Amino acid sequence: MANKLAIYIFGDFKSGAADGLAEFSYQNVQLLKDHFTFNFIEFDAHQNQEYHHQELREGIQIYRFGNSGVKSYQLPKALKTWLRSLDKTNILFHLHHIYNLTNYAIARILVKLSLPYLITPHDAYVYCASHQKNRPLGKRIYRTTLNWIFDKYVLDHATLIHALTPQCNNCLKELTKTPVKVVANQVNDMGIAFDPNSLRSDVCYIGRFSIEQKGIDRALRGFGLFKKTADTQNVRFVMIGPAVEAAVQTREQLVKELDLTVPDDVFFTGKVSESDRNNLLSHSKVYMQMSRYEGFGLSVAQALSCYKPVIISKQIPISGQIINHKAGYVVDTTEEAAAALKELFSLSESDYLQMSNNARTCYEKEFYPSVIRPQLIDLYESAFEMSN
Repeated sequence: MANKLAIYIFGDFKSGAADGLAEFSYQNVQLLKDHFTFNFIEFDAHQNQEYHHQELREGIQIYRFGNSGVKSYQLPKALKTWLRSLDKTNILFHLHHIYNLTNYAIARILVKLSLPYLITPHDAYVYCASHQKNRPLGKRIYRTTLNWIFDKYVLDHATLIHALTPQCNNCLKELTKTPVKVVANQVNDMGIAFDPNSLRSDVCYIGRFSIEQKGIDRALRGFGLFKKTADTQNVRFVMIGPAVEAAVQTREQLVKELDLTVPDDVFFTGKVSESDRNNLLSHSKVYMQMSRYEGFGLSVAQALSCYKPVIISKQIPISGQIINHKAGYVVDTTEEAAAALKELFSLSESDYLQMSNNARTCYEKEFYPSVIRPQLIDLYESAFEMSN
């Protein structure tokens, strides 16, 4: 294109892993800012809806609007006025489905003003009937209402939908006919060198302690079964991440039920610094995550970048890449997880080294920034071209 395409992203622009969406946006901007002109639209809950502030942050233009007292299905007056004043030439908006009702309000005004947008549904599994059928009735009614009234409008009026995995594509087809383009997350190299001599007999998990979604119960039960086999005395499950009080109580009950001890068998670190997290991961022999549903599986890809073989549930969408690259084990039950742990800890030194290298190869070929960059460029340019 003769002039850089201007992309306006709804969401916070901030460095560091403050949250998954912020990290997603920040990394993509760093990867593509020489190709596109990025702008962010942020909301300030401490300012009234007449508030409008502009600033440059790390060379990126930030437009900040007050939304104190503004309902989730409405937009601040200043934002609506500003949108009407925009030059429509060479412009594209990027929405993220996490903001359901706000997205609906945004999509309505963008459609009215003929301003094109694409959307990334990070958790597209919520659109699959198979996901809904086992949910409690109240949650099912709530999610179905969001899907078919609010999300459907946003998805139907997007010029293009950005799916993170092929599984997302399949779920989206149940709700909308808008074209979908699959581009995986690009995952920054964690820069952890592989040192086989520093490895401990640790199994590692990194993430929130959402017992149901992240399958913490499945992982602990699988590990408990494994610990009942021979030669597992020194093997420890290191689980890194914050937990609310209810999750703490549940995991403590599970540990007691499984006759495991803390911290000898299972070590719950709580929230730790990035350097401590990296240190614990670097010394681990395998990464295990047994999620019941995931939008992508970022922590799994990060572990792959550190040469860690993985044991993951088949519900994690990047399980196909793990199988293709022989980078670990994809399992469906706690018994299979226990068997995978037993097999991994029984590998010869050379076989373990091969699987570790396979893990790194999987990361480099599937999720490395330089691999994903041209796909992201094509995603934005395709979305813009389809709007004309």
